Amino acid sequence: MHQFNRRRFLQLGCQTIAAAGLAATTSARLSHAASDDYRALVCINLKGGNDGFNMLVPRSGAAYQEYANDRGHLAINSGDLIALDPISANTTPAGLHPGMAALKPLFNQGHLGFQANVGTLVEPVTAEEVRNKTAKLPQQLFSHHDQARQWQQLDHLSDAYSGWGARTTDLLAGLQAYPNLTAISLDGNNDWLNGGEQSPFNVSANGIKNYSGMDKMDSNWQQPRRQAFIELLHQRYSNLFAQEYADLQARALVLSANVGAALDKLGELQTPVPEDNKLAAQLAMVAKLIAIKDEFRMTRQLYYVSLSGFDTHDNQLKEQPELFSKLSSALAFFHEALGEIGQLNNVTSFTTSDFGRTVTSNGDGTDHGWGNHHIVMGGSVAGADIYGTLPRIAVDGPDDSRNGRIVPTTAASQYAATSLRWLGMSETELDDLLPTLRNFDQRDLGFLG
Repeated sequence: MHQFNRRRFLQLGCQTIAAAGLAATTSARLSHAASDDYRALVCINLKGGNDGFNMLVPRSGAAYQEYANDRGHLAINSGDLIALDPISANTTPAGLHPGMAALKPLFNQGHLGFQANVGTLVEPVTAEEVRNKTAKLPQQLFSHHDQARQWQQLDHLSDAYSGWGARTTDLLAGLQAYPNLTAISLDGNNDWLNGGEQSPFNVSANGIKNYSGMDKMDSNWQQPRRQAFIELLHQRYSNLFAQEYADLQARALVLSANVGAALDKLGELQTPVPEDNKLAAQLAMVAKLIAIKDEFRMTRQLYYVSLSGFDTHDNQLKEQPELFSKLSSALAFFHEALGEIGQLNNVTSFTTSDFGRTVTSNGDGTDHGWGNHHIVMGGSVAGADIYGTLPRIAVDGPDDSRNGRIVPTTAASQYAATSLRWLGMSETELDDLLPTLRNFDQRDLGFLG
């Protein structure tokens, strides 16, 4: 079957197919890596455009005064900031938002760090080049839809519309005993894991998504329906699309049942999950899925989770502390849960977001910006440090492209490459996965060993 037709067919399936996330493959090739050589990346997408400039703030001196002057009533009082002491001597003294106290112990332990001023870039640019319109820029800057998609895809040179997580999955899937478990989404369809030959396996925070109307094993009317459905799947069909659909559904039933059974056998984590925290609930399921990896002989995996609400045009002083509190408590929980299952050094988590926010207030919040600060966490992270350069948070300052929008000094492709190299990607593979990476001299930002 032509690859384009196959991909189109898989994308046309119902929610059951999306939940199963199964591409048409029956290979079960084992990884060349040893069973204890496990690594996973967890993408934590902060939907809406996180205001990273209130998450990580210059703590003193002229840098803080510029920030306070131009952020106005949105500025965090210097005395309320949670002081961080990065191990790099040349790093500007900085502090965390007071709602993120749960992250300081992880920072001090060296298991959490920050990458400063990251954004979508085609090539290195300066604020002056942007103002003079001499820079080559990503398309549709400051647009939610476009920038969220570009962050997740990082392929400004192609119309293929595949995520860099999906392209990575395609490279890794054939080396896994269960290729369909290479990429797992806890938040449905997303640009990071979609668009490849190997579709992601979709799971909810509550577990496996069952077949509606056929999932209750003690139901007198659902089980005959399920049995009839299974019998239909095992018929042979002359139509290629009908046969592909039947095979897909059959694999979905088996894999979903096996993963569900493994999760049931595992039971609950001992680490308490923070209440009323959707991100923590997603990360709890990620920890459980990682805990059962040996039953499926997985050596490399990618996970996607998300937290919404970061488009703080309005009511930022109320909403942002709540968001930061949920984010930090979820990360602290996940760190502890990974320690519980003995996988702390084998899992690296990183944040992404549509873009940063403007330096200036719009009266009750901030508008769409560009550069942003991001968090990296894990036992393999070279933490207790801030990587990159904290920009000047000043209107018409050296980092302001216009209207308080800070120009990134680190490309999202560099940020992604650093994580993918830790996952095991070669330099040649990185160039294929991240087409604009070759435009930047620094290919490893240093936050992972």
